[in-house]
Amino acid sequence: GRPEVYLERYLERAHHVEAQILADAHGRFSFLGERDCTLQRRYQKLVEETPSPVVDADLRSRIGEAALALAKEAGYVNAGTVEFVVDDDGSFYFLEMNTRLQVEHPVTEMVTGLDLVALQLRVALGERVEVDAEPRGHAIECRLNAEDPHRDFLPGPGLVTAYREPSGPFVRVDSGFARGKEIPRDYDSLFAKLVVWGPDREAARRRMLRALGEFRVGGVPTTIPFHRWALETAEFREARHTTRFVEEALAAAELPAVEGEVEGDVAVEGPADGAGGRRPQPVSLVVEVDGRRVPVRVFDERLRTAPQAPTARGHGHHGGGGDAIVATMQGTILQVLVEEGQEIEAGDVVCILEAMKMENHVASTREGVVSELHVKPGQVVETGQLIALIEGVGAA
Repeated sequence: GRPEVYLERYLERAHHVEAQILADAHGRFSFLGERDCTLQRRYQKLVEETPSPVVDADLRSRIGEAALALAKEAGYVNAGTVEFVVDDDGSFYFLEMNTRLQVEHPVTEMVTGLDLVALQLRVALGERVEVDAEPRGHAIECRLNAEDPHRDFLPGPGLVTAYREPSGPFVRVDSGFARGKEIPRDYDSLFAKLVVWGPDREAARRRMLRALGEFRVGGVPTTIPFHRWALETAEFREARHTTRFVEEALAAAELPAVEGEVEGDVAVEGPADGAGGRRPQPVSLVVEVDGRRVPVRVFDERLRTAPQAPTARGHGHHGGGGDAIVATMQGTILQVLVEEGQEIEAGDVVCILEAMKMENHVASTREGVVSELHVKPGQVVETGQLIALIEGVGAA
């Protein structure tokens, strides 16, 4: 009975299912089917599909009724999405309502043949809009982000040096980027939505894998290798994945890193170099960074004869003899959690760096003393900029 205590049901195996609705100003409400957004990392959606593989006809009806009841009670007008978490036993619980179109609305369009943007505009114009959706087949969307899945989905803004979209029947790409454009650090890392349709879920899954294999992006890391891995897992194929599947699966087994399978530099010409020639083909290396095997491409022609793989703990060394912790991307320092002279352990967070709408914990990879600290809260840092210097315990 105390208001400062808040209890919430814990779902050990949660599935994220949302209902697409449409409501006009004349009291007409339409349920346009559900979408499954269970494949996530850090509760951010990575793959969406419709219909949900964990929803049967009865559960679909109950979810639709609940979503429409909420919209009616609120007097809602517009397209919107009501989000739920679903338990293995078919129980479902309200999460939130998004009073707009969602990133994943194209999968609903693919199975219904409707144009949700046009319907939203018709509602805004005051028209009477009521839709009887009859979904056909199955659609899957992969959110393609400029992030490195081998480095805990670290954002990687930068210049897109190569870009080629897949094509073919029932393949759709929504994107605002192309070769020569910059993916900025100030916004979300999403650069494209890849959407496919198939007569059933397995056909759609196979078509998505084919389309992912055709997508070529150079200059920035992408989540394409992750999506290809995720869609091949038994958990996804059999719809046994939950909202925590990605973290648990990647903790148990490293994401496969195939040498040379870094999209964008195979069969795609790079930009011309400053001398009027072509950019040299990269040297592919696989190096150890913080205990993980990370694929690296070296474009410097001078390193072609004797490439040196980094042996530092992912941070490099400072002229003073200590280990330097540097910014791995452009961003803003939100918090500094250490002070000069402080003893720290390996894994202790030195600062929190915000980039591309994500908070990234910059940690020390060794124990020692913070001998130099070069950042403060609110400071904007560039990639490679020195953050701190860590000296060994007892160092002079």
